[in-house]
Order: sequence, then structure tokens, then C-alpha cells
Amino acid sequence: MMRKEYLACEEVAAIGGVRITPIVRILVGYTEIKGVWSFYGGKQPVYLIISSRDGQRAYSVTGQDVSIQQVISDCPATAAGLEG
Repeated sequence: MMRKEYLACEEVAAIGGVRITPIVRILVGYTEIKGVWSFYGGKQPVYLIISSRDGQRAYSVTGQDVSIQQVISDCPATAAGLEG
């Protein structure tokens, strides 16, 4: 069985001057049993980054505050997404 898992930024939603950036865990895998291939994939939310005039805040999927640096550490692509 082959499996790959990583974090990625989803499309940013802008609502009234507030930007919401979801960070998701993406899982892709496949397996082969007796010549039959099976593929699967899924997404699971991990973090939400809320950006406004007052600054940026990050929350885990359980609602706990997390530092922006923790999110960037877990998902380096987030840094580029937060610049815009």
C-alpha cells in the first residue's frame, strides 16, 4: 500500500474585509491486490487563518488558538498565501 499525506492551503474566502484561509490535510493512497488497483483520497480541515485589519489569528479545527508560526511550520506554503 502506498500513501501520501500533506497539508495545503485551500482557496481564500473574502467576506467584508475579512479573509478566511482554510488549511487542510490531503491524503492520497493506492493499493494493489491480485492485479486489482484501488485508489482513495480525502481532505480534512486542520486550521483556519482569519485575516482582518486587526491582524491575523489562527485556529485549529478544535477551535483552539494556534500561532501563525506553528501553521507555517506545519504547512510552509501558507507563508506565500498570507502575503496577499
